[in-house]
Amino acid sequence: MVNKVSQNLHTELMLRQLGRSQTGEGSFVEGARVVRQFLVNAGIDPEDFYLYDGSGISPNDIVTPRATTTLLVYAARQPWGAAFRSTLPIAGEDGTLANRFTQSPLKGRLFAKTGTLNGVHSLSGYMTAASGRTLVIAIYCNHRRPGSDAERHTVDKLAEAIFNAN
Repeated sequence: MVNKVSQNLHTELMLRQLGRSQTGEGSFVEGARVVRQFLVNAGIDPEDFYLYDGSGISPNDIVTPRATTTLLVYAARQPWGAAFRSTLPIAGEDGTLANRFTQSPLKGRLFAKTGTLNGVHSLSGYMTAASGRTLVIAIYCNHRRPGSDAERHTVDKLAEAIFNAN
C-alpha cells in the first residue's frame, strides 16, 4: 500500500525496521546502511544516490534517473519482481495515478511511482508500450513552479511519447 498511496511516514518507519531486523538497531543510520548495500548489490553506482531520509521527501535526497532505472530493471528480473510491480499505482486506475492518464492509451499500461515535492516532479516505473514491449522509464523534472501543473502535464506527455515511439 505504501507505493499505491505514498505513505511517507510508513516508509520512514520501514527504513528503521530494516535496520532493526538486519543489525539489531532500529535507526535511520542502520536502515540506510542496509538499503545502500542492497542498492549497490543491485548494480547501482553509489555516486548515483544519497539517502537523507526513508521517504525521499528531503531536498537532500539524491537519486538519478539512471539509479532508478537500474533498480527497476533489477527488480523485474527477480523472483519477486511481479509482486513488486503489483504494488505500483496503475495509470488511470488506482493509487496516485488514479486520476492521471484516464483518457490515455497508457491507462492500465503504466505501472509507476510518482514523486512530487517542492520544485520536483517525477514518474518512474514500467510501461507496456504500443509495440507490446515492456519498458522501464524514469522521468524527472526539476525546478517545478509552486502551484503549477504544467510540469506534470509535460511529464505525462513525455510518457505518452515514449509509449507511442516504442
